[in-house]
Amino acid sequence: MLKKAKKDSALDIDNQAMLDDEEQQPEVIYHEHSHRKPVFFGTILAVVLAIGLSTILGSYSSEGSAEEVVANRISKSTVAGETPFTDETNAGIAARDFEVTVGDSGGDAKMLIWDFNSEDSDEVQILVNGQPLKEKLILANNPAAISIPVPSTVTIKGLKDNGGGISYAVKFPNDKITYYNVVSVNAGNTYTVKPL
Repeated sequence: MLKKAKKDSALDIDNQAMLDDEEQQPEVIYHEHSHRKPVFFGTILAVVLAIGLSTILGSYSSEGSAEEVVANRISKSTVAGETPFTDETNAGIAARDFEVTVGDSGGDAKMLIWDFNSEDSDEVQILVNGQPLKEKLILANNPAAISIPVPSTVTIKGLKDNGGGISYAVKFPNDKITYYNVVSVNAGNTYTVKPL
């Protein structure tokens, strides 16, 4: 029994010596335990910021800056109601007519129209095949949805400019393309809508 107690005592001493050796080994990274939480939370914060910035800045990344998108007049990545400018600017574009092909074989299609600049309550009239569909539409940043026949000729006529020109965007969800345009008072832009 005495031998067993001496043996157990020797094992305890060896185990204690091993623990002492481990405690005496120098740390590779000083205060490693105190750095783990800040590094973890810093990594999480960096990922969240990267996702947020890519969402904010990514809307024009495939087609260029806001000015380039509007100057090109046509965008495939613009979301309906998107306002690339916070002030009343037309990016130097001139009024233009467009030919639009929608994916329907005929019938009706939806057209969305909104002010792509700062909302200043400009007014337009919408005519379909020369007949008024909307006598007066006040342009807002929130898109207005209008049902139009396919095929047809849609004319956006300027009624009232509250400063900075009448600027607007038109999107036909069926073809996923947004058209940027401007119109003067008593002038009109034509969109010739054809089936695929």
